[in-house]
Amino acid sequence: MADDIYIASPYKQPLPGNYPTQILHGLDEEIDYLPGTHIRVWFTHLPTAYPRHRHTCLEIIEGVHLHYTCRIGDTTYTVNPGDILIVPPGTIHDLTPARNCNGWIYLCDLDWMRTIPTAKDLNRALSRPLFISQKRQPNLYMHVSGHLSRMRNVYFSASDQRELLFDAELMLLLSRLIESSRSDAPEEGTLDKRHAHETLFSQVVDYIELNYARDLTLDAVAHQFNLSNAYFSRLFTQYVHDSFTGYLTNRRLKEAERLLADNSLSITEVAIRCGYSSPAAFSRTFQSQRKCTPSQFRQAYLVFAGQEDLARAAAQAPN
Repeated sequence: MADDIYIASPYKQPLPGNYPTQILHGLDEEIDYLPGTHIRVWFTHLPTAYPRHRHTCLEIIEGVHLHYTCRIGDTTYTVNPGDILIVPPGTIHDLTPARNCNGWIYLCDLDWMRTIPTAKDLNRALSRPLFISQKRQPNLYMHVSGHLSRMRNVYFSASDQRELLFDAELMLLLSRLIESSRSDAPEEGTLDKRHAHETLFSQVVDYIELNYARDLTLDAVAHQFNLSNAYFSRLFTQYVHDSFTGYLTNRRLKEAERLLADNSLSITEVAIRCGYSSPAAFSRTFQSQRKCTPSQFRQAYLVFAGQEDLARAAAQAPN
């Protein structure tokens, strides 16, 4: 990456080091990983364009504000907020941010995974660039963005297990991509029918987004879209890559995580706002899916938020 990326970033790198300018050997870029590791995370905030290059690591580009343009072969990807682009190792690409564009760049060396027996499945999943859209692939986006958020939080923390915890989340993310690639086989029938189903289930996801805090059931939503329960359930899993119940639960818990960051809201208020009839039901589901209680999650978030505020203040303090 070019040296402009290091200047006045609101996210100070967690370990000291000499950060060089972009080093290219022909098209091959030499990656400046976090010292002593095989990972690097950048928050981009300057309009620096990166010419055609390739590297041996996995690159993940996550849009936050405005957009990036990334060219890979004959395809141009526009990465907006709500989009994630996964660039496989060895892929020649360039990257141009819009003026005042912000986003996250994750660089991860995967060589250490080569000895894992299931690595061949990962090779298939990363055989081409993957563009994940919140609008078109809401469940996959929700899972991948959640893993990226936790990878980012660990990376900028003071944990002495930074790389281990980062890799744990990365492996879960890659496992999700493998599962998605296995379920991408097209449905039998015409292309027009497939497009019609994609449009329909985009509307279904929009409906859930507007109503997840209400008492939603599969029966009610299937009836809303004039489909039988069995047919709706089968198509939902095919196009959203999750069961109706699984998707609704994950959407509610993602909102719960956001609300738990507000210490002025009680656990009961959070439960009601997320569509749960009682705080007990909410707590059972949260603990089952997140492996901690809502109160424990809130405490951990507040501790991390305090560390992040200190890091930002230190980064912005005059030398």
